[in-house]
Amino acid sequence: MTIDSAGLLVTAWVAESSAFDEVIPVKKQMHWFVLVISTLALCATLCMAAQQGAQAPPERGPGRGGPSAQGEMAGGTVSSVGVDRIEIKRQDGTAQVVMVNDQTHYRQGQQDIQLEDLKPGDRVGIRGKTNDNKEFVALNVRRITEEEAQRFQGGQGAGDRTVGQIVSIDGNQLKVQTRQQGEKLVWVNDQTTFMKDGQPVTLKDLKVGDRIFASGQEVDGKFTATRVMSGQFQRGGGQRQRGPGQEPQNQ
Repeated sequence: MTIDSAGLLVTAWVAESSAFDEVIPVKKQMHWFVLVISTLALCATLCMAAQQGAQAPPERGPGRGGPSAQGEMAGGTVSSVGVDRIEIKRQDGTAQVVMVNDQTHYRQGQQDIQLEDLKPGDRVGIRGKTNDNKEFVALNVRRITEEEAQRFQGGQGAGDRTVGQIVSIDGNQLKVQTRQQGEKLVWVNDQTTFMKDGQPVTLKDLKVGDRIFASGQEVDGKFTATRVMSGQFQRGGGQRQRGPGQEPQNQ
């Protein structure tokens, strides 16, 4: 009921009450008048509340970009994995216990993984919330891959990665021509994984002239790769997916 319709109702009721002025006692007329006025006041209040409610902006809930959408964040290196918790070592060196449950989701890249896939040494990013017991409970756990970690570094730690063109292959050594470091030796071993155009390959699939992205660790001037990628890849180490019928580009 709108305020206009309420006014029409008042007019009708007043007209009707005037017709009965001579047959209804004065006390009953006053009682009737008070009842009508109270009813109309209630209708007017309800109409205004309904209009204000329709104009109020919708609240932003989870998943809509509101404060609860992001939650609390944590990250670090996995120290241990239990049936209901993960202990991580944060960048500042402190330890943090993260509780998990049946509602926790685990991801690596674009794939779902399980709690049992995590192991000590893995780097993870976690979104969660603190419960009533002051425990941090994970909603999402993302295992960070080597190439993602290199991308996050944004060019820092150049000794931990090498990008360039293979100029020679000698046993388990790759000589790579880089723009910033000139020629650089990249050592590989049984622990090194190789990817070409997004597919697993072996060292023998690489050849002189291939452009590679190698990530690993440099100790005492010796750079040992943990992963070597070749083919189509974007800056930062991410593999670039070719569309159907799209030929490889010369780098």
